[in-house]
Amino acid sequence: MIRPTACHQRLRVAGSVGATGASPVLCAFVASARSMPAGSAGRRHSNWQHRTSGGRSFVAFAANAATTLTQGRRWQSSATRQKDFSHITHDLVWGLWNEGNLFSLSAAELMYYLQQQQRADGGSAFAIDPQAKKSTLVRQVEEVLSAEQANIAVPQDVSATVTMTGSDRVEETLDEADEYGDWGAEPGFEERRHIDYMEFNPQRMGERYDVLTPRAYQLLHSGLSADVGLTAVDPSKFPGQRNTKLAYLVSKVNVDRANEQHFRRGLEWCLANLWNTNMNGELNIGAGRIIFYRTIAKQNRNTLPLWTLQRHLYAYHPYVWFAIASASNAEAMEKLAERLGMKLVQDATTSYKVSIRRANELLDGELNAQLQCTKLNRPWDRFLVTHYVRSQMPDLRFLVRARHPIKKRIVDAYLEADILRSTRDSVQSVLSPDLGEVCYCCERVIRKWAMRTKTGVTLQLVETRRTPLIITKAGDEGERLEYEWIVVLPQKAERIDVAALSAELWDYGNLLARELEPGMEEFLSHTMTAAASY
Repeated sequence: MIRPTACHQRLRVAGSVGATGASPVLCAFVASARSMPAGSAGRRHSNWQHRTSGGRSFVAFAANAATTLTQGRRWQSSATRQKDFSHITHDLVWGLWNEGNLFSLSAAELMYYLQQQQRADGGSAFAIDPQAKKSTLVRQVEEVLSAEQANIAVPQDVSATVTMTGSDRVEETLDEADEYGDWGAEPGFEERRHIDYMEFNPQRMGERYDVLTPRAYQLLHSGLSADVGLTAVDPSKFPGQRNTKLAYLVSKVNVDRANEQHFRRGLEWCLANLWNTNMNGELNIGAGRIIFYRTIAKQNRNTLPLWTLQRHLYAYHPYVWFAIASASNAEAMEKLAERLGMKLVQDATTSYKVSIRRANELLDGELNAQLQCTKLNRPWDRFLVTHYVRSQMPDLRFLVRARHPIKKRIVDAYLEADILRSTRDSVQSVLSPDLGEVCYCCERVIRKWAMRTKTGVTLQLVETRRTPLIITKAGDEGERLEYEWIVVLPQKAERIDVAALSAELWDYGNLLARELEPGMEEFLSHTMTAAASY
């Protein structure tokens, strides 16, 4: 075994003492005193000067070594602290957390991210242990990200106020039950409400919001209905149902009653939209005939579900509506107005209706008998179209419509301009090209009767004898006689029972159809065979 020499002991002591911060000279002296043998004490004074000079050189060497070692340690620690962690961003850590791959980061990188989050939170959210293991740091990062995700709030409009009621929660539960097949959900037995997105912030709606206007279409038939009824029964006498006192059976419903309920729901929905958009609307109940084109049949199938057919008609419009009545019905309608106690508010008045195409928009104008423009409006925008197909002519069309406002300077330009000029037996357009082109014109002779109904609205019976003069598409030609009910719909501020109003208007529509049935045989359309129709 090799014994340590005095030089080794000196270095060992110098290193240990120098590490504690003592003077290098004192370290060297102590090392030399400890390494001196007991028999050499007599020679200590004689060799002191030589030892002192040698000790000085050794002390200088030890001091330089200690200084070099200390500087190396300081450089190494500063290099560790100054390591670049700029790539450790919040998005990077978030993505690794979503992938379940946080262990791909080193402990130093995890510590750096936690320190950044601690500074952002003010240092009071959590504590960081410098001696923690990597698994502990990963768990802390997961807790920080989970808490941050839970605190994320969806931004909402400050002017919108949404209230969640109990019925909303019931409907939400039923939606989930329909989607996932959970038949055990408790039903709420409430009518489903249509959501109108415009009611949240109508102030943001501009002048032209045609695309945002909600529209609805209904197809009803007097002889059939897709609805069923629920009849209450007591099933307590069935095996195992002794404690059940109330249940329901599916039963047939009254078709007219079911159609009336469909119309009432559509009318209520349209009234809500009219009130939310601050528009003045009216209900037009016209009598005539609806004709469907060949494209109504899908892949030569002439038997379709009613709901599928209704959606197809709404999306592709493969039909045409003829508002028409027989000339022999004029006397019957006069008697109806007299029987209802209606007053003649407008005798036979001649006017002209024109449609003007200007750039990419249409305008509706009205001219008096002297061909002077008296009114100019935008076309009617339809909120609800309900076609009620009856087993006998005529069919009924319930139309909820409203007009968008038009600028005064546009109206003034047409009120001052010449639109039509009378010829020998017709009229011709003299409208300036800058103002557009007349694409339709007809002469109208109108009579009106009016009365106040039980629900408080004004009901008008309008008779129109129409003679087309300028036409640009097929189907507009030919004289015709039209009868219709017109009701100005109430405003939101008016107190009115909407259910009673819809029932009353439905009854008046059926009354109009029954009075027009005699004399309509001349317009009956004959049913073709299946072989001839395809």
